[in-house]
Amino acid sequence: MNLFQKKAWRNLSKLGLAVLLASQFSFSTAADVVVTNGAPSVAVTDLATTAVQQSAPIVRINTGLLRGTIENGIESYKGIPYAQPPVGELRWRPPQPPKAWEGVYDATEYKSQFAQNSDLGVFATAGGSEDALYLNVFVDEAARLKAEANNEKLPVFVWIHGGGLKVGASQDYNPTALAKEGAIVVTINYRLGIFGLFAHPAIDAEGHAIGNYGLMDQDMALTWVQENISQFGGDPQNVTLAGESSGGESVLTAMVNPHSAGKFQQVISMSGNTSTMTAAFTQNSIAEAEAKGIAFAEANGLKDATAEQLRSLSTEQILRTQTPYMLMTFMVDGEYIPERSMEAFKNGRFNKATLINGVTKQEGNFFAGLPETLTGKAMDREGYMAQLDWLVNLLGDRPGLKEAIMAEYPPEQYDSYAEAFAPLITDAWLSSSMQRINDVLYNQIPVYAYVFADETAPSYLVTSFPQKASHTYELPYIFPGFNGSSIQSTALNPEQQKLANQMVQIWARAGEINKQSEWPTYDPKKQNYMTFTLPNSYMSENEFNEAHHTAFWNKINSEYQPK
Repeated sequence: MNLFQKKAWRNLSKLGLAVLLASQFSFSTAADVVVTNGAPSVAVTDLATTAVQQSAPIVRINTGLLRGTIENGIESYKGIPYAQPPVGELRWRPPQPPKAWEGVYDATEYKSQFAQNSDLGVFATAGGSEDALYLNVFVDEAARLKAEANNEKLPVFVWIHGGGLKVGASQDYNPTALAKEGAIVVTINYRLGIFGLFAHPAIDAEGHAIGNYGLMDQDMALTWVQENISQFGGDPQNVTLAGESSGGESVLTAMVNPHSAGKFQQVISMSGNTSTMTAAFTQNSIAEAEAKGIAFAEANGLKDATAEQLRSLSTEQILRTQTPYMLMTFMVDGEYIPERSMEAFKNGRFNKATLINGVTKQEGNFFAGLPETLTGKAMDREGYMAQLDWLVNLLGDRPGLKEAIMAEYPPEQYDSYAEAFAPLITDAWLSSSMQRINDVLYNQIPVYAYVFADETAPSYLVTSFPQKASHTYELPYIFPGFNGSSIQSTALNPEQQKLANQMVQIWARAGEINKQSEWPTYDPKKQNYMTFTLPNSYMSENEFNEAHHTAFWNKINSEYQPK
């Protein structure tokens, strides 16, 4: 495998492409000051100055007053600290509650994305800051006023961005469609890469929770929602926790996190995974993670490193050297993840919630097509075999495994090597995982299964084969314009917009799914999936398992995956 292939594969789960909301309002005044007394460095204004700005909404939360903006009927509060900056002595420690401020906090602009690097060219925005534990709240003013008049609270939609736990940012996702549907939308940033997923004996000996710092951040944001969302008109007892790709993995992991108990009532996992082949590296043991942490420290010249030495590394130095030792893994730490997710699900040791769990029909087209978009060169036989070797190695490299996979997916039956690789990774990575999770949970909680199958979805990759309903391609249907500023527009045509409206209505009010849609809960005997497609969505039965070779992958999983 050449250097590009190695780099591209490590980053295939990139989701957060650089799409910012078109309009960002700033109401800074001469009265703006910066808090420097140990609280986060945030802009605040004198309340008397703010009072003359009639269009700027003011909300009081448990740490002080916030000033937001109103645009097209949407109240926006951006860059709200939900934890202290995880810098200095707080690097690689559990997040600490934010400090209060005096005056009015200027919540009119996004804060920095979390520090990240990438070799994905146009699909990534490198840079950022470790001081990035901020969230954003969006409220439809008319919906809030109507709910207040009826003495009601609005449902809450908390979004965890994807990006392989390495890249991405909350500001890449336009919340307006969900907010217009009556949900209060909360988007968050959290620690990424080695900043968010790191174990080392020197750090782990300090006695605090270890390893899963990004997951701890997500849980802290959920705590913030419980404590403050009612001030925006939201119902803390009607929270939908949603995410896509590694964000989907995150929300499924929240279901087994004891710290997150009671903080959400619905979960939407879009192309998420805590099962099948990737569980071998999405939930490492602490010992495995510490070995990688030691290698990372030694790469920075720190043999037998102390915690002080590790924390003295600059952000830039960590970003320069993290890739070869990138964990991109949650860890079974005994506290935030007491055991592997599938074991917890099987044994009923998880936070009960209604689950909407789905995939796109052709997930793997994205991963097969991304290298071609970046280099202009389609996957050839060498590239195909390199990726197959990667998969086989991940599964244990047992005798006959590669041959079994190639017999199940004969590359000669496809028009290109990219098209041969795509269904293989679709099924191995995501489709069979979703099926296994649904089969385990269906008789314990309400499970609603879906497949996004609109093969006309706008493509932002430039490939020699059709992308169809590829990985991330459902996101513009929920978050208008997602990736629209990258290579090709993701604007929807009128028919696609009708499908988007249907999905947004369900996503925004997931707590009412049994009332607002003809979507029965999942039954493994029927394999019943809601198929979101054109011209009309429909319930499919007895199609999914055969189409995605789930029997084959379940057998491979049971034989080859580490227990």
